[in-house]
Amino acid sequence: MLLRPVAVALTLAALAIPAFAQGAFTTNLSPQEQAALESARGHEARGDEIQAFEAYRSFVQLDGEAIDIDLKFAAMARARLGLDSARALFRQIGDLHGSAFRLALATLTELSERRKALEIFVTAHPGYGPAFVLLANEYYRERIEDAPLRDRLRERELLSEFLALDAKGKLAASFADSTVLAAWIDRAERRLAVLDTSLTDAMAAPSVAFSRSNSSWMVNLLMPEAATEISYRVGDGPYRRTASNQWAESPIGRQMPSTNFDLPLDTPKTTILVKYRDLRRNEIGPFPIAFDPEKIILDNARATLEAEWPGWVQYSDGETNKDWVYFNTPMQTRCAIKSLEYGFDGPPNTPFPLPPCNFANPSAEPADANSAVKMGPNVRSVSARITFLDGTVGTRSYRRPKR
Repeated sequence: MLLRPVAVALTLAALAIPAFAQGAFTTNLSPQEQAALESARGHEARGDEIQAFEAYRSFVQLDGEAIDIDLKFAAMARARLGLDSARALFRQIGDLHGSAFRLALATLTELSERRKALEIFVTAHPGYGPAFVLLANEYYRERIEDAPLRDRLRERELLSEFLALDAKGKLAASFADSTVLAAWIDRAERRLAVLDTSLTDAMAAPSVAFSRSNSSWMVNLLMPEAATEISYRVGDGPYRRTASNQWAESPIGRQMPSTNFDLPLDTPKTTILVKYRDLRRNEIGPFPIAFDPEKIILDNARATLEAEWPGWVQYSDGETNKDWVYFNTPMQTRCAIKSLEYGFDGPPNTPFPLPPCNFANPSAEPADANSAVKMGPNVRSVSARITFLDGTVGTRSYRRPKR
């Protein structure tokens, strides 16, 4: 279940001042402000909500720079009077008050506009720490995986700014109660740790894996987050949406788009633009992805040759052709090979001719090609040495299976 931003804001407001806490006042209060606050808390302790409300109003009218008290009064006003009347009350008290009062007033904005109002406030007051926490709560999601990547990054940025101001000693002056400030700092530190964990392996942009079949290029996108829609454009062509993935749903219950699409085999070297919509339907991108067929063929061939399996040498596993050794993998990946040599029971010293690379059909073997060599019956191992196109050399040895 999602924790709505309004609930988060009210939770912070409820934390703004413990109802019966005593002796936790900062040294920022004047004697008049401290008397008003003690009166308000005394009325709360006796259960007199009306008098407590009026006492808090008296404190706010004194224009003390105490965001915890102003937020508490804003929450009380909203609960007693409703949103519109609470906002009117704050404006009646006066727009000339300081940053704490103006920030509390910003929290009384309609839910759909609150994030925007707080973003404007943070831009106008970049050194006022409490605003960073309240704005961060507008990006908060109880289930971290439900938060779009952009929201998590923004929330982390805001909480980091808040804690940086604490490290500089610039927060205490904004709170009447030091225990409230301590609670905000603790909550920010714990939430930042959760965000850092969720973002440790997060990507900033989609990545891609290309593979080639006999009929098309297959493009597999690895997205940085859950998407509700994915579109791509090849070169100067139009944007196309990927198909829906009927087997997968997003965290919010929508059918997810497919992360795969195909390109014709004759697609030339070009740039593919990819964009998507996150869980909030925000459009992200476009991100450029280079498509270079020849480089992809070479890179994929090199990766196959560097892998342990299937290996450069294969033996027959039956009685038929049991004395033949096969170089199927080098044959199919020859575009990445400058030369191939082999040897029996010793170092590779015999060249093995490979057909020229054919980028139009790189893994196909020409009809007149030979990928096997006959061994003597007593050969125990075969070695192979590949010189790659970039001049690097690899050597491997393969023991013949016992018959």
